Amino acid sequence: MSFEEQLDDSNLITSPLTFRTYSYRENIFAEFEGLIGEGKKFDGLIIDLMQTGFSLPMEMIVKFFNYGKRLLKPEGVMLFVKPDGAITLTKDDPGGGLTLNIYDSPFGIFTRYPMLADYLCATVSGVDRRRLRGGGSTLANHILYTSIPVLTSKGTELKNRFEIPPPQNWLLQLIDDYSSCEAIARLMEARHHVHSDETFALLQELESEGIIFPIFARIQFLANCYHNHKPFRLGRYMVASSIITPSQLEELLEMQQEEGWGRNQKTFLGLLAIRRGYINTRELELLLNDQYLYGGYHKAAEADEMRAEKKRSIETVRDSMIGSLGAIDSAGLLQSISTAKKTGLLTIENRDKTIIVLFSEGKPTHARLGKLSGMEAVTEYLVTWNEGIFVFRDKGMSPEITADCLLNQSLDRMLLDGALYQDQVNTILAQIPEGRNAVLERVWNFDELWIEFSQKDLHYFDETIVAEKEKAKIYQVAKKIDGLTIIDEVINSTDDWTTNKILKSIQLMLDNKLIVSQQTSLFRPLTLFQRVSGEIQALIGKEENKNLLLVSSHYVHGESAAARRFNIDVEGRISVNLNEVKNSGTPVSVVLLELRRWMEAYLAYVRRQVDPQIVDALLSRVVKGGND
Repeated sequence: MSFEEQLDDSNLITSPLTFRTYSYRENIFAEFEGLIGEGKKFDGLIIDLMQTGFSLPMEMIVKFFNYGKRLLKPEGVMLFVKPDGAITLTKDDPGGGLTLNIYDSPFGIFTRYPMLADYLCATVSGVDRRRLRGGGSTLANHILYTSIPVLTSKGTELKNRFEIPPPQNWLLQLIDDYSSCEAIARLMEARHHVHSDETFALLQELESEGIIFPIFARIQFLANCYHNHKPFRLGRYMVASSIITPSQLEELLEMQQEEGWGRNQKTFLGLLAIRRGYINTRELELLLNDQYLYGGYHKAAEADEMRAEKKRSIETVRDSMIGSLGAIDSAGLLQSISTAKKTGLLTIENRDKTIIVLFSEGKPTHARLGKLSGMEAVTEYLVTWNEGIFVFRDKGMSPEITADCLLNQSLDRMLLDGALYQDQVNTILAQIPEGRNAVLERVWNFDELWIEFSQKDLHYFDETIVAEKEKAKIYQVAKKIDGLTIIDEVINSTDDWTTNKILKSIQLMLDNKLIVSQQTSLFRPLTLFQRVSGEIQALIGKEENKNLLLVSSHYVHGESAAARRFNIDVEGRISVNLNEVKNSGTPVSVVLLELRRWMEAYLAYVRRQVDPQIVDALLSRVVKGGND
């Protein structure tokens, strides 16, 4: 008999978590209608998008949203998963709405929903269970690891009765209202050989049955508040954590009002919650600690404006640290950990990027930032990062730390090199009009020039030698310089090279006339062609004009790649396929030439059907922008 069946017989557990997986297909909504007709509700619905990706029409997203509201239980989640990302619709809103969250990895949601991990891996191909431990938000993981499970009255009764089977009973006996989730997970592994992933799944199981106060329901709320510097009140926190319902909060506020507590005594709401039996004193202590650490640290004291400016930049939880860059700079953070002689793992999140640095007694020994490892990762961090959320976990490790992440230099040397590279970046950008927002393009004969250029011994502007393996990377950077993309976008899309090396390669190509500042915009000639075509259409009709556009395009470009760079819709309107331009790496100067040749051929065809003098007058009027 399973654990759930045994507890059902004892009336101890009545609602085990329910999950179901669907591959996206045409009849999925018909199946949802059937589930609604049967009165089914789920804790988790997985929509497998491994084959289609996120390219769903908006009307489909709206349908999923509406079905999610009807099929999900409170705190339930609808997960859309593809190989390199995930989207969730979660029923965290007590009013019945759904909250949208986007993750850069399909593993990011398992901090919040660990019991979903095994089910997803068992039902969706292409999801590797081994990667789950390192997935997800670092801040969310930190909140989970440092959270302290507290037994409810039901949990205390169960613990004393010793009636549930292992491994649930092993876990229950380790919960003492003071040990963190991480400490409990370590004990479960050391004493009972239960992996930490299974321990977290068991904890969520206990939470779902009211044996412990909610932990997982609090994670996303606290992470969002901390990321957004958003203070929160205790009552709102208890509702978001599913400790109390909105109606119970209203009841508590009415009691508070009746007993005459003033505006500055709102924290007494917790005492009222204890009196009503919603929480116990230990849980209130932890809730207030969370409120201070993740929300209250940036809440201004009304009576003292000076205290409002003393926002804590680093918070300490036992042997860990949490804080945000800005109040402390990127180099200063590394120095502070080094000075404290700490051993553990520093993780910093900045939007969709994460850097991890391993320290041993204050010395940084390994680093990784996406595809960058070792010194390159530290360099990129020092040169480009000035904001982000950081977490330092004492004695922490990461499976992403591998041999290629090794750091061989001292921290002082790394900081000096970082300062040098920062100066180089500033020098290069200062010489380019518009700096990071500049649009550059390759010269029309770039490929021909590159063959000869790449055979030479090359040097960057600072006289350092261009290694042979770097020439291939320079060529890849050049392919992204297309007359449409700004420098900042080129940098962000090149994740296997540091910013200072990318900019040095751009400077090298500028100096050697392989790339130039954008000479002319694609959009003015395109707009001109569109207006001319519109005027001609008014003279000869839509169908005839569309036919001339198609015939002239085929005459000039045939079935070549150039033909795919232009579109003619059913209304005869002209546009440029920018995705094709970008993906093919075609310079804008080449696209302009293709567009001009097409327009010339089109006008030649038009002159065969319309008086050439009328065509010339029309063209002159459009070019001048007149309305005559």
